[in-house]
Amino acid sequence: MTNDPKRKTGNTDPGRNAGRAGKAGKTDRAGNTASGRLNKALEPYEKTLAKNPEDAAAWAGKAAVLLRFHVYKDSLKALNKALDIEPLNPGYFFEKGFVLLKLEREEEALKAFDWVLEIKPDSDKTWNLKTSVLCRLGQQEKALAACEKALASNPKIAGAWHAKGTVLSDLGSYEEALKAYDEALKLNQNLARAWEGKAFVLYKLDRFMEALKAYDTTLKLNPNNAKTWVGKGLVHLRLSRQKRALDTFNKAISIKPDFAEAWFYKGEALALVEKDEEALRAYERALKIKPKYTEAWKAKISVSSKLGIEMDEEEMEEEMKEEMKKEMKKEMKEEKPEIKRSTWTRKSDIGVEIKTAAKEGKYTKFGKKEEQGPEIKRNTWTRKVQKGEDTKKYMGKKTEKKGAGTERKAGKRKGQKK
Repeated sequence: MTNDPKRKTGNTDPGRNAGRAGKAGKTDRAGNTASGRLNKALEPYEKTLAKNPEDAAAWAGKAAVLLRFHVYKDSLKALNKALDIEPLNPGYFFEKGFVLLKLEREEEALKAFDWVLEIKPDSDKTWNLKTSVLCRLGQQEKALAACEKALASNPKIAGAWHAKGTVLSDLGSYEEALKAYDEALKLNQNLARAWEGKAFVLYKLDRFMEALKAYDTTLKLNPNNAKTWVGKGLVHLRLSRQKRALDTFNKAISIKPDFAEAWFYKGEALALVEKDEEALRAYERALKIKPKYTEAWKAKISVSSKLGIEMDEEEMEEEMKEEMKKEMKKEMKEEKPEIKRSTWTRKSDIGVEIKTAAKEGKYTKFGKKEEQGPEIKRNTWTRKVQKGEDTKKYMGKKTEKKGAGTERKAGKRKGQKK
């Protein structure tokens, strides 16, 4: 995620794929549709390949165009054609690894980058991308070693310092991470993701006012990053500025309506000002987007209890299963590839993208499974303890104790007849 590399093209005709992306009628200032722009960009390569289908450079050029339009599967096919002709070309292997990274085929991408590094062991941008893959795979220690290799090859790469900061942050070494982010910013003051990483570690170090300033700098550079707005909102929550926090979460939702974490934290802010019914709706929106969101389930149960709505184990499990089925059906449908600004032209820091993460449901700052707020936890300072509550209720518990020890069926309010 959040630029979702999981999007599927659905068929092998790139023109038709891009046509889907521009189906909503989006055109550029010259009035060209996405399909038209893609076909125009592909035209010289198609002409060359019509005359000489064994032209590896033309296949690679076609792959670059398809990548720029986010038609990843077709880009990979074109690169494989180039490698069939020139199987020892490290540049094509590098590009293939990058496309595989976009497709979230991390193990294959890692093999491609390792192959490049056998030939070009001092390739700083390859070490940089390898760092990204290792972070996605949850191998932070190896990722840190890859960062050091990149910096040993070229200590002037801002993206590599950012990568190191991100890995150290994932490992909980926040002071060291802060130093790495500062090194990145010395080299490039406009590197938005380094400012965002710095803001996050300042937040973790309880340096909240400095964190707010760093988030504000990030938003000046990139005001449309929903994840950054959520990060800023979390700082406001820690400062007990619930209204400001709510405003920032709403801003994140306006940018990315399907951002589950923004809805979850909106629910947290609403719960703190005792707007429990609105909080419940926010948690439910988060769960519609991400049915396996454990913290949102816990929050929903807690606020439901406060409102006098009990959920028994069976109903909760059925509801969760139903939401998961809907999500699976949604994922199985073909999705439209988004036409966005290409990352293909980035230089040495091309593959160092945020993500906070990515394990499914939890993100690392590199991998982009989807954008997310800094730390997906229901903090103890945000939860109101209910009067008479003996035990917290979590999913999977067979019984629930509360107050006088009575149990109510899900969906029944206090005083409601069965």
